[in-house]
Amino acid sequence: MPPSRRRAGSEERRQRILEAARSCFGELGFGGTTVGAIAAGAGVSNGLLYQFFRNKEHLFEVVVEELMLDWVRALRPPERGGALERLEAMFRSSVEFCRTNPLLPALLTRDRGLQLQRFDNLSSDRVYAFRDLVASILRDGVAAGELRADLDLPRVADVVCQLLSEYSSRAYRGDPAFPSDPQLIDTVARFLRDALSPG
Repeated sequence: MPPSRRRAGSEERRQRILEAARSCFGELGFGGTTVGAIAAGAGVSNGLLYQFFRNKEHLFEVVVEELMLDWVRALRPPERGGALERLEAMFRSSVEFCRTNPLLPALLTRDRGLQLQRFDNLSSDRVYAFRDLVASILRDGVAAGELRADLDLPRVADVVCQLLSEYSSRAYRGDPAFPSDPQLIDTVARFLRDALSPG
């Protein structure tokens, strides 16, 4: 078999294992998932799984890393439009990603101490990068006269990121005391526009 076909077959098996891992972690959480269940879901032996991943923790880390990358892609602001349009698009995209991704509640609400530590370790650098991105969008909006000139950009960026984080987490938590609904998201978007626009 040509090397290129072997590589393609190897990658296909690796992806099957990751799909099975996402499904198992989503249904059972980290604690309830076994390597055997993942291997069975992927249609491979345990031994073959270990050729790609060291153990269940390694698989979990890869799954969370890919989930974070998907979330980052969902947060990517549109290239065109004003600062307020771009920030609102990012906010709505994040909430929608969290609302429609079944893996998030399983990863972030079961075995919380164990899983959130891993999630935080993988995501902390991206949090800072995202806050810097929001600050740069705000800076562009101030320079264009679209936003108030007296904004404290680092602190406003932090507030925007905190709002995005809170309402995104509501979208996957399913907490009846703090529900996520479209009208609430519209209210937050209007609040940001009113708070950041020139008088």
